[in-house]
Amino acid sequence: MGRILIVESSPLYTSLTKSAVKKVFSGPVDTASNFDDVKRFIAENRHDYFLALLNLSLPGAAFGEAVAYIRSLDIPAVVFTSSIEKDIVDRICSYGVIDYIIKENVANLELISRTVRRLDRNRRTNVLVVDDSATGRMQMRILLEKRLFNVSEAKNGTEALEIISQTDEFQLLITDYEMPLMNGFDLTKELRSEKNSRELAIVGMSASNDIRLAANFIRYGADDFVTKPINTEEFATRISMCMDKKDLLNELMFRATTDYLTKLWNRGYFMGTAKTLYSSAYRNQIEITIAMIDLDFFKNINDTYGHEAGDEVLRDVAAALKNRVRQSDVLARIGGEEFCLLAVNVDPRYRDAFFSDILETISSIKFNFAGEDISVSASMGVTNELGVSLDDMLKRADGALYEAKKRGRHQFIYAE
Repeated sequence: MGRILIVESSPLYTSLTKSAVKKVFSGPVDTASNFDDVKRFIAENRHDYFLALLNLSLPGAAFGEAVAYIRSLDIPAVVFTSSIEKDIVDRICSYGVIDYIIKENVANLELISRTVRRLDRNRRTNVLVVDDSATGRMQMRILLEKRLFNVSEAKNGTEALEIISQTDEFQLLITDYEMPLMNGFDLTKELRSEKNSRELAIVGMSASNDIRLAANFIRYGADDFVTKPINTEEFATRISMCMDKKDLLNELMFRATTDYLTKLWNRGYFMGTAKTLYSSAYRNQIEITIAMIDLDFFKNINDTYGHEAGDEVLRDVAAALKNRVRQSDVLARIGGEEFCLLAVNVDPRYRDAFFSDILETISSIKFNFAGEDISVSASMGVTNELGVSLDDMLKRADGALYEAKKRGRHQFIYAE
């Protein structure tokens, strides 16, 4: 996970900065108020720090000595300064820091949070730089690695496509326009036929004076475009905004498809995916089985121990079910204490054991509320008969669930 070191002589600004950092970073955060503290923390944790946030001027190090010291150890740094005079900014940049932040007012604390969150995420972001110029690739690598990205290279669009086709590890691709074999424009069009902006962000670049080039790149799928020669501050800002946009799109998709409490798929996602799988089953391409799962006497838990206890039960049951089902299965919370499982190609010889094991998985979870040890059980209705529609199949499974409840609960029943 790594650590962050905050170096600031003002107790108030130290406290505010640490709070801003902890909003977006869950790892250890150390604070130093002078150069001696800096050296002590570095001696103890040098190889753990992935980032230092520090004031340019400190007691005993008024001329940036702490910045120079930290950078001499290759610890990435962002510098706070109250001055934007050119000679000060030039001195800050000469240390090879990631960025600098102006200490103006409390509003800048949000900028600190955004910067830390972005840099922390960059450590887990893989970038593919595509350029036929070795010098151009090296320039991009230096700029990106300075901002903690993991960088790979390709010499042209054809090589980039081959690399991308073999792995899903890349989140960002930066491509030049003019290259042999396949140019950046054609590469962008080809990639966008396979991957959307949530999966892969694309930034085009070129030294061409053709003003239509940027528009065409973006029209056919690029998320942004930069002009060569690169302005490093503009480039860094555009890349950060591009990745923030990608993260936002993924967050929106997560919220739209995921149950907020259990982090399982929600009803909307389940129905959309189930319709696709049902169509495949109807064409005899796969076999599907639907199981409706309902926790027994769940209302008693809420009434006796409170809704927080009920939420804990739902979260733990969901986690256990998610670990038990297969990757090919679709598991969702569809309401209250009810879950739905669509299982693909369950071997008929092991179907009973599969569903019995799911019930056993649920009943084996132990809880302690108000000093009492309790467990929960579940009932299940199952069908693998396609019927006339997906809705019909779901109704049949729901009817079997009702029958399982009627027969005493903690069992599964196949729809007749």
